[in-house]
Amino acid sequence: MRASLIRAVLALYPATVRERYGAEIADLLHASPTPGRDLADTAWCALRDRLTHRTETMTMARARTAAWTVLRLIATPSALGLLMLALISTMGVLANAGNLYEFGNHMYVTAVVLSVPPAWIFGRWAARVRPIPAAVFAVPVALGLGVTAIAVVPGFGQVMGEQTAASLAAIASWTAGATLLAYTLRVLLRNGRSAAARLAGVAGGVLLPTAATAVYVLAALPAERAPRRFAPLSWVSSVSGWDPGLVDDAYRQLEDVIKLLPQMLTLCTVFVLAVVSVTATRPRTVAQSA
Repeated sequence: MRASLIRAVLALYPATVRERYGAEIADLLHASPTPGRDLADTAWCALRDRLTHRTETMTMARARTAAWTVLRLIATPSALGLLMLALISTMGVLANAGNLYEFGNHMYVTAVVLSVPPAWIFGRWAARVRPIPAAVFAVPVALGLGVTAIAVVPGFGQVMGEQTAASLAAIASWTAGATLLAYTLRVLLRNGRSAAARLAGVAGGVLLPTAATAVYVLAALPAERAPRRFAPLSWVSSVSGWDPGLVDDAYRQLEDVIKLLPQMLTLCTVFVLAVVSVTATRPRTVAQSA
């Protein structure tokens, strides 16, 4: 049998198979009593191995891509938190430099307002730069894990709230609510109901962190310190600086108890809405092939 034919058939195998078994296969073909049939069988096996190898390679590549995407999503709350802390620090420095102490009291709300556009832009960019598998479920869960990772860090985690267990309860409720909100928006957008989707997004963007913040207050504080009827006002108070004495009848006491969890969940909500606004309007054929 001509060596050129054997080399051509061996070239059909994946490189890893050729390197390991190429010489042995070539020797068997050279010594074959039925070279034509064996050459055809070998070519068929080579093509089958190559197709199988390519499928496995593509699957592993997709798995690696999905894993990196999830890891980036988990790290997103840390990035948003650093942005917010940088803005809060900047507001504090400016307030002290200009003796604007009254302005310094509102640095949290200023930082949140300034952080919202970057969170929205970042979310849309993340959805466009690389497909996110099952975005309506993966994004809220990954963000919830990211906030949880911050909350459970000893000492530093208290930046999310004084009571870790209450923080975890609030994060879990936010994750469930964000998943439901994202799914609802996807259904509305894919059915062409963009006006209803915008209304649901605005309403959900307010109600979701409001509910999660109320969960924290209910879990962390006894009714004697924080009357239950005031719990729905906790988010508004936290992000706006308005506090008529929701905790201990003391001005701004809520801020000392709940820390930055409401602001963080607000930015995560904006990020989820931004991602869904891109992924839900992407053609289904593209999403499936991605």
